[in-house]
Amino acid sequence: MGWFYREVRWGYYTVRDVEEPLHEVKVTKEGVVITVDLPGVRKEDLMISASEDAILVEAVSHVGGAKVRYRKLIRTPVPIDPDRTVARLTNGILQIIAPPKEVGFRRVKVE
Repeated sequence: MGWFYREVRWGYYTVRDVEEPLHEVKVTKEGVVITVDLPGVRKEDLMISASEDAILVEAVSHVGGAKVRYRKLIRTPVPIDPDRTVARLTNGILQIIAPPKEVGFRRVKVE
């Protein structure tokens, strides 16, 4: 049984399982740019978590009278800096800009 049958059978109060939203990952000179399609999602219903190698997007939306939960773990092609990652939600399109992790050398004290 697919989600369509459950929605038709239970009608307006159906809660779907977790959906994976469409997304796109690009590597630019600013870093990794991730675009996620989240129709009907508000800023209050969105949670984004970032680590050095992945970004987790979780959201809740009400589309067509049904409650839809989105969840997507996006692996980044290069290591990113989670502290400098920014996100912007506009008209159901989430754009995440994650700058690359800076690789540098530091002096090591010899004992």
